[in-house]
Amino acid sequence: MFVLSRQEKIVLLLIIMVLVIFFGWKYYQQGKSTITIIPAMSENELAPANPAAALKEEICIIHIAGAVNSPGVYQLSRGKRVIDAVNIAGGPAEKAYLDAVNLAALIYDSQKIIIPFLPGNEDNVSSATAITDFNSIEYSYVSDSNLVNINSATARELETLPGIGPVLAERILEFRKNNGRFLKIEDIQNVSGIGQKRFDAIKELITVY
Repeated sequence: MFVLSRQEKIVLLLIIMVLVIFFGWKYYQQGKSTITIIPAMSENELAPANPAAALKEEICIIHIAGAVNSPGVYQLSRGKRVIDAVNIAGGPAEKAYLDAVNLAALIYDSQKIIIPFLPGNEDNVSSATAITDFNSIEYSYVSDSNLVNINSATARELETLPGIGPVLAERILEFRKNNGRFLKIEDIQNVSGIGQKRFDAIKELITVY
């Protein structure tokens, strides 16, 4: 029987340990090479394209009334415009006066939009135009005598007044934009080109309410 000396046993044990370490390392390297590495592009595809998309969509609650087929309170996404509110409310009514409304204006939460009726329509008494921004609320009242509201009339409406042509109509709109609402009808004389004589010709035809 072959008998190893103590020194030979130690050498053999060292050899075995070296072999175990070597093959163990090789096995580890083989296992590591099977791990799938996700490229940067693939990681982006797995992640949400827009983290903010997971958040709740911002909603505006608006009240639309007046000359629409289905007036009421509706929810619309922020960024929508007055025309979208009109459409969601069933579209304009037959007598809707859309020229008095800025259909391109952005909506905002808690906004009230009132679509006026055409002048002369029996349902049009004291109807108001749409509120088109945070800082201005314009009212376009049409009384029984069909007075022109100089605080909200369009250029076309102003031109129906005697002696008021396109140039003066634009001056009135510009004055109103820069100075705010007319407090009384006499204030229209502050507009360049409207003197006492021209005011006397229109004073029975205009209103500020």
